Amino acid sequence: MVGRKPKITTNDSDRADQRRRTEELIDKTKDLNKLQERAPKHLSGVARSTWETLVPQLNHQHLVKAIDKNVMTALCEQVQIERWAYEAIEEKGVVLDSGRKNPACQVLDSATAKVKSLAESLGLSPAARASLMNIQPDNDDGSTDDIAAELVKKGDEQF
Repeated sequence: MVGRKPKITTNDSDRADQRRRTEELIDKTKDLNKLQERAPKHLSGVARSTWETLVPQLNHQHLVKAIDKNVMTALCEQVQIERWAYEAIEEKGVVLDSGRKNPACQVLDSATAKVKSLAESLGLSPAARASLMNIQPDNDDGSTDDIAAELVKKGDEQF
């Protein structure tokens, strides 16, 4: 079983080790160029809006770099597809007049899964970025064997 994903934050109210991990992440990627804030020309509608909303925020947080452009583009395209599918479902319903399931339901399901995957690969969940950078927590409270032995010992003491 895997532990919690590391929290990435610069908020003073969060733990010092979390802030230190975030600072290390920012330092390791500081030499990479920021992602352009202007959306690629081929993006339009919701895809363009998604780009122009997310990229400035992510650049400000130092989470996305120019090397992430193709993945960010794919994310924006999938958000657009997700929106189209949702609108089709709103218009026609989940079940069509023929009694068959609206194919837009499958498109929505697929696009939603792709959005989640792409967002995680970009580090849009901050913990995903830390995981990609292989940043490890500073505290090493012992090996798994040591921890297991300690639990067994405490269990024996109780009974």
